[in-house]
Amino acid sequence: MVTRFAVLGAIEARTGGEVLELGSPKQRRVLAVLLVHAGQVVPVEQIVDAVWHTDRPHRPKETLQTYVARLRPVPGVEIVRRSGGYLLDAAPESVDLHRFRALVRRARELPDADAAGPVAEALGLWRGEPFHGAGTPWFVTQRAALVEERFAARLLRTDIALRCGGHSALVPELIAAVAEHPRDERLVGQLLLALSRDGRQAEALRYYEDLRVRLREELGADPCIELRRLHQQLLADDDAVPRQLPAPPPAFVGRAGERATLDEATRGVVVVGGPGGVGKTALVLRWAHDHAHLFPDGQLHANLRGFDPSAPPARPSVVLHGFLGALGVLPERVPDDLDSRSALFRARVAGRRMLIVLDNAWNEDQVRPLLPGGDTCLVVVSSRNRLTGLTVAEQARPVTVPMLAVDEAIALLTQRLGAERLADTDAVHDLIRLTAGLPLALSVVAARALTRPGFPLRALVEELRDERRLLDALDAGEPASSVRAVTSWSYRRLSAPAARLFRLLGVHPGPDIDVTAASALAGAEAGPLLAELTRAHVLDEPAPGRFASHDLLRAFAREVAGPQEARQALDRVLDHYLHTGFAAERHLSPHWPPIDLAPPGAGAAGSYDEAIEWFTAERAVLLACADLAAREGRDVHAWQLPWVLSTYLTRSGHWDDRAATQRAALAAARRLGDHAALAETLLLLGRGHSVLGDQSTAIGELTEALASFRAVANPTGEGITHFSLSVAHARRGNAPAALDHGRQALALFRATGDRAWEAFSLCATGWYHAQLGDLDLAVEESLAALRLLADEGDRDCEAHAQRTLGFVRRQRGDLAAAVGHHERARELFHELGDSYSEAVTADWLGDALHAVGRVPAAREAWRRAEFLFTELELDEAFAVRAKLAG
Repeated sequence: MVTRFAVLGAIEARTGGEVLELGSPKQRRVLAVLLVHAGQVVPVEQIVDAVWHTDRPHRPKETLQTYVARLRPVPGVEIVRRSGGYLLDAAPESVDLHRFRALVRRARELPDADAAGPVAEALGLWRGEPFHGAGTPWFVTQRAALVEERFAARLLRTDIALRCGGHSALVPELIAAVAEHPRDERLVGQLLLALSRDGRQAEALRYYEDLRVRLREELGADPCIELRRLHQQLLADDDAVPRQLPAPPPAFVGRAGERATLDEATRGVVVVGGPGGVGKTALVLRWAHDHAHLFPDGQLHANLRGFDPSAPPARPSVVLHGFLGALGVLPERVPDDLDSRSALFRARVAGRRMLIVLDNAWNEDQVRPLLPGGDTCLVVVSSRNRLTGLTVAEQARPVTVPMLAVDEAIALLTQRLGAERLADTDAVHDLIRLTAGLPLALSVVAARALTRPGFPLRALVEELRDERRLLDALDAGEPASSVRAVTSWSYRRLSAPAARLFRLLGVHPGPDIDVTAASALAGAEAGPLLAELTRAHVLDEPAPGRFASHDLLRAFAREVAGPQEARQALDRVLDHYLHTGFAAERHLSPHWPPIDLAPPGAGAAGSYDEAIEWFTAERAVLLACADLAAREGRDVHAWQLPWVLSTYLTRSGHWDDRAATQRAALAAARRLGDHAALAETLLLLGRGHSVLGDQSTAIGELTEALASFRAVANPTGEGITHFSLSVAHARRGNAPAALDHGRQALALFRATGDRAWEAFSLCATGWYHAQLGDLDLAVEESLAALRLLADEGDRDCEAHAQRTLGFVRRQRGDLAAAVGHHERARELFHELGDSYSEAVTADWLGDALHAVGRVPAAREAWRRAEFLFTELELDEAFAVRAKLAG
């Protein structure tokens, strides 16, 4: 059973309701000191001073040791001796003091509706005077601090109850509390509010006067400014305090991070931004109502109609006329011109503690005349535009409202539909994915589900899956509850060039896009247009230089794009990825013979590492482009884009992606009837199947590729195919057949004068000789390959040659040399990003290091191999783990 400890009253410990024996009073106080610092080392001298102070026993340390020894048998008391002190190993929640503090902290973070329970539970933990009976200075100081914490918790509970309308029930308790603490201004303020809201203004005014006289006579001071303002409001019967906030949203979930940012901004300007339908207004109104008590001089609100399709944006002069009227200015005293109205508004709110909510703003110029002077007010602006000018000039805090997280979206649907309706969790997650977590879209889905209670959620999912009907399915029949309509209001506010780019981004097949690709898509410089779209929150920049939007915005963009402009844009962007990828691929595998492609434009990569970086960033986009080209019958792109991707996907271990794209490429090449394309795709597909372990299929495809290369008279292609067949046969365990194909490849490359591929073939045949036990020829051909590489400088081939030499040296017993060759090979494979070859080499390196007695280094190499094999999801990881376990 769990032991519960208590110090907020008598010092006690209980298990299952039974009070445990803790010994003498001083022994209990030793435990209390440790409980206050549960989980921390308390120095011996601090414990002694806290328990005895000046009334110390003759040998205090020994006495303390005795008390600790007597406490240890008590269930749940785990006291550990540490250097210089003792530590009580107890969970904080098992100690009433720490639970009290945690509950109060939690209550401060929660909305009022949820906070009342935790603060009531916290106060319910008190049973009397903390550390009852302990009178040393340490306990007196701790007790006084805890009493202050309890008093603050009571004030918090009262604030929450006042905000929730519980003023009548609070009056008796507050009158008693004020009698006990007659000079506490916050407590008196709570009593004044409770009395005034209960219709007892005269009584409230008397309490204020009593406090004012007392402070003047005893301290020579006046009540604080907040209390004086409350007094003025009571005198005016609250007539001049505007309360313009619209009703809060009936359903609201999540947004903890955004609400926390608003909590921190009690003055100045906050700009709440996000796309249409994301819940900016709901967030602002929910927060404003929860914190209205912080603004005793009132709350002003205006809908600036920045994106209203039925009316132009509200003019600042008209908004100011309304604000001034709410502040008690007679209509005939309101100036005519904007500047004078703005100046009068600033004068009226100067020194006041007010909240000003400016909803749905269009731009900075619309907002600036509505900003108060001074630093006592908080202005919260919501807008679909970023309003960066306010962030710069007014030092506004930006708060971007994101899509709902999955747990938040589930909470929203639960509020609307009930937990039983969400029993099909797969359907719920599909709904959240298809609506992109957009609150407006989820609300429309919930409304449709409520109007059709007999329909399973899966039926709604199927409606949303149809891309052509997606926006129709998210239309509740009026503009404000239609994703299409709300999105169109943002779209119509874009400049013509930005609107065009927005449309074209809808046809872009990838999940995100960089500036260069966006410029290709638009056929013009896209940087400034991307900035405009980002400011308008119809585009995000999730990583520097990369832009994306959620699926519902993309669906709208595709819907408004013209078929001809979409087709032309797609042609441009596919060409961009093909040509740029081709240029990058040349850095990865410069000795691989290129396909026949128009000269590329400016490439994105200038080195091997930059090419790897570019492919890594664009992999998902390139795969999407290849898939789209295959689906739409763009057969040239459909086989050339996979060719461009092949080397990168191989070296990065994305073999399934490589195989899928090459299968689509082969189908495209067959449709084209292009024998050269057929040869290239069969070659790459066969090599891919070989890597994946399907040697029988690989050999069949490579044999067909060999015939195709012969048909188009391409001896280099023939040589590479023989080379690839040699690898497939070697992986099948047929070293003689592998050596035969390797020799045929070598002969072809020597005939064509291709020194790089001659070196590759020598690397391969050297390895096959090693497998067949002809170690002299293995060394000879590997060294010959390295000599050729001195001119060609290809790291890939060098890596394989070094690995072969390492294998041979180990077979001959020259373990030190084997280690050197394997280390160099592993280093080269790592630089190339060839994860599989690095893993194999690291495994062999570990074997060689272990054989020479360098066990720690061997284990490090095996750990690297095991990590890479695991990342690649290959069974080789099990064998390496066995070595590590041995």
